[in-house]
Amino acid sequence: MKIFLENPHLLEYFGLVVVLLLLFGATFFFKNLEVVRKWSGLALIIVPIVYFYLLLDAYVLNIPLTDDFNLLETIYDLQHAPDFLSVVKSLFEQVNQHRFAFERIVMLLMIFFTGTVNIKVQIFLGNLFLLGILYLLFLSFKKENISWYYFIPVPYMLFNLIYFENAYWGIAALQNTPLIFFAFLSAYGLGRGDQKGWYLGLIAALFTTFTSGSGLLTLIIGVVILLFQKRFRLLLWWVIAMVAIILFYFLFDYEFVSSPGEKVWVHPIFNLISVFGFWGNALYLDVRHPLVSSFYRDLIWCVILGAGMGLLFAGWVFRILVKKKLVWSDWFLWGALMFAMGTGAMFVISRPINNYLMYGGNVFSRRYMTFGVALLATTYVCLVILVKDFKSLKRIVAGIGMLAFLSLNFVSYYLSIFQIRKLHDELAIDSYYWNNYKTFLTVGEKFSDIPFWNHPTRMRDLIKNLERTGLSDFYQNYSIPDHQKLIAETGKPGEPFKGEFDAKFQYRNGENNLPAKYFKFQVTPEDENFEPSYFVLASKQYTIVLPAVPVANSPQNFLKTATYYSNNYQYSLYKTKLPAGKYDAWIMSPDPQQPGKWQSLSTGKQVLFY
Repeated sequence: MKIFLENPHLLEYFGLVVVLLLLFGATFFFKNLEVVRKWSGLALIIVPIVYFYLLLDAYVLNIPLTDDFNLLETIYDLQHAPDFLSVVKSLFEQVNQHRFAFERIVMLLMIFFTGTVNIKVQIFLGNLFLLGILYLLFLSFKKENISWYYFIPVPYMLFNLIYFENAYWGIAALQNTPLIFFAFLSAYGLGRGDQKGWYLGLIAALFTTFTSGSGLLTLIIGVVILLFQKRFRLLLWWVIAMVAIILFYFLFDYEFVSSPGEKVWVHPIFNLISVFGFWGNALYLDVRHPLVSSFYRDLIWCVILGAGMGLLFAGWVFRILVKKKLVWSDWFLWGALMFAMGTGAMFVISRPINNYLMYGGNVFSRRYMTFGVALLATTYVCLVILVKDFKSLKRIVAGIGMLAFLSLNFVSYYLSIFQIRKLHDELAIDSYYWNNYKTFLTVGEKFSDIPFWNHPTRMRDLIKNLERTGLSDFYQNYSIPDHQKLIAETGKPGEPFKGEFDAKFQYRNGENNLPAKYFKFQVTPEDENFEPSYFVLASKQYTIVLPAVPVANSPQNFLKTATYYSNNYQYSLYKTKLPAGKYDAWIMSPDPQQPGKWQSLSTGKQVLFY
C-alpha cells in the first residue's frame, strides 16, 4: 500500500475512529442503535490495528539498518560453519550482553523457505507478536467475566508510533516485541496451574532468554510465581532448568562486559526517579529533549505515571496475598507487570544517572517505549479488574483510558510519521553512499564512519558476501548515477529550480550532549505538484545526496487541508556527517519526461561547510 507513503491519510483515520466512537457511545442512549453496538465496537478494535500495519507496509524497506548487519553476518557464518561446534557458537554468538538465538533461527527459517533474508518480512513478523500480546491481555478480561467493551482502549495503546524505532527497525522489531510476548506467554503458562502450562511457561522462558539478555528475568519470575503458588515439586524442576540455562548462557563462549560508570546506589533518589520514568515512558513525546537545567513536562508525567504504576503493582501483590481463590489471570498479569517493570529496573542498573531524569538529554531510545506501552496497557487491564465490581468506577476508568490512549495514539502518529518517512528515505540512498564513499548516511557521527567500528575490510567483505549469496539485496534501491556523473547526467542547467531554497546552521547538542554545528536544508517549490526527492550538494570532490523529506503541516493546516504533508521539504544533520568544502545546491526529482530517470535543477546557490 505505497499510497500511504505519499499520503498517510491520517485525518481520514482520525475521523473514522471518532465517528465509530460516537456511534458506539450513542448505542447506549438510543435503543434503536443497539443493533450496531457490537459491530462498531469490533471496528474500534480493528481499525487501529489495520492502520498500523498499512503504514508499516508503506514505510518499511527491505534494507538492513546498523545492527541488522551483525545478524546478517552471523547468518552468513552459520551457512559456512565448518563443524557443529562452530554452528552452535554462531547461533548463540554474544552481542553486548545478549544472545540473539531466536532472531537468528527466524532468519534461518526465512532462508529455508525463501532463500534469502527479507528485512521487511522480518519487521512484519516481529510486529505480529503485538497481536499475541493483545490476545493474552484480552483473555484476562474474558477470564474475569468483564465485557469486551472495556477492552476497546487497549489496541490504541499497543498499536501506534510511540515506539516507532522499535516497530521499523529489523533487529529491534524481531527482538523487543517477541521478547515481551514470550515473557507474557511464560507467565500465562505458569498461571494456568497445570502440567502443560508449566511446560509452556518453561519453553516460553527459554525463548525469552535467547531473544534478549533481559529475558533472563522470566526465569526469576517463574520462581516467584511457583513459590507463591506453593507448587514446590515443579519449582524444584524449574530451578534445575534455570541453573542449566544460566550456566550455558554465561559459560559457553561468553565474555563478561563490565560497566565503567557509577553504581546505581551512588544516587538512589535520581535512579529511583529514572525507574519511574522508564515505567511511564509511554508519555515520552517525540520531541527534542536537550540537556537543560529545567524540567520537561512530558518527563515529569512519565515519572508520575511510573510512580502510579508502582502503586498499582503493590496493590496487585496485596491482591495475590489476600485473595482466597486466585485464577490464572491474577498470576499472568502479575508476571507481566514484573517483567515490564523488571526490564525498566535492569535498564537503570545498566545506565545509572546522577541527575534528574526530567532535565532531558539522551534519556531513552525510542525503541524502549515498547516496554512502556506494554506496561501501560497491562496496567489498564489490571485497574479495570480491580474495580470490576464497582460499575460506575469501572466506567470512569474505561472512559479515562479510552480518552488517554486515543490521545496518545493520535499524537504519536502526528509527531512521528515524519520520522518514519525520514528513515525510509535515508535507507533508500544508503547504497549510494556505500557504493561511492564506503559509508552510510544512517550510520555514525562522521562522514567516513562505517559499521563494525570502522573496521577497514569487515563491512566491505560482508556486503560482497551477502550480495553474492543472495542473503540480501542491498542495492535494490540504487537508481542514482555515480557521484562523478550525477550532475552531468541529470543536471538541466537551462531549467533553474523555481521555488525557495535555504540552508541554515545552528549549534545543537549532539549525542554526547555537547554543542555541535547542525545544518538544516529547506526547499519550498512554487508548483505544489512538484515533489523534490533529494537535495544534491555538488563540489569537485563530492556529490552529497540528502533526502528531501516532506514536513508535516501545522495542526491548523492539517485540519484545513486534510493532508498530513505540507509543500515544505527539509533535511537536517550534524556538520560531522558532511565533508568540508563549497558546494553548488541542486534539487533532484524524477524526470517527468523520462520515466525511471532523474532530473537535477540548480538553485543558483552555494553552501559552504567548514
